[in-house]
Amino acid sequence: MSCESEVSVITAAYNSASVIERNIRSVGAQSLQPKEHIIIDDGSVDDTVAIVEGLRREFPYLRIIGQANGGAAKARNAGIAAATGRIVAFLDSDDVWSEHKLETQIGFMAANDVLFSYGDYHVVDATGTVLGRHEAPQQLTYSNLLRGCPIGCLTVAFDQLALGKRFMPEVRRGQDWGFWLALTRDGTVGHRYPGCHAYYHRADDSLSSAKFSKVADIYRIYREQERLGPVRALYYLFPHVFGALTKRPTTDNDQ
Repeated sequence: MSCESEVSVITAAYNSASVIERNIRSVGAQSLQPKEHIIIDDGSVDDTVAIVEGLRREFPYLRIIGQANGGAAKARNAGIAAATGRIVAFLDSDDVWSEHKLETQIGFMAANDVLFSYGDYHVVDATGTVLGRHEAPQQLTYSNLLRGCPIGCLTVAFDQLALGKRFMPEVRRGQDWGFWLALTRDGTVGHRYPGCHAYYHRADDSLSSAKFSKVADIYRIYREQERLGPVRALYYLFPHVFGALTKRPTTDNDQ
């Protein structure tokens, strides 16, 4: 599998004026350049669109798609629909990659015939301080993913030529995990690429209402997408939620 210059990077953006240039420049600094970087503006009312438009001369592969505000799932799905590269990779607007992320990941996929890959990532606070590293499992099956989501969307890439156009469930939260379930349901196995090449900027999402909404969306994916009965859905839901609540990045002191 040769994937050079066949990568579509998808970035969902909403009121991202303060971070979108940093995001675009981290993609522009890649040692393996993408075929396209698609920004889906999800109804921003700040200067997000103007900033992206201003950077298109410097980064000619930049594309921007506008839509009414509909949430991350609809924005990412619009990007997937528009993507023309063989490989689709995700990077939300407030996150960044180190310069060898795509080269490492795509090289790993090509050398090992991997169709769905992900990696470790650093967790960063609002000041830019690295809080720790989230370590992903070596591989993931559908059965593993039913029990939770141990990977970050900012590290994922999949081969849409081999796996086809796939779209995220249109729920407000947990849609990326629902997508990984869809990718692996037929027996496709996800694999971790080497190194730690992504930086996740952690937001303060402590509202109880947001947490309850995420639990409801996870349950909805179990029931409606995976068609599990209510008892089996609850059987998986409780450890999934517990794992999400107790997940924390490792630090040097944890090694």
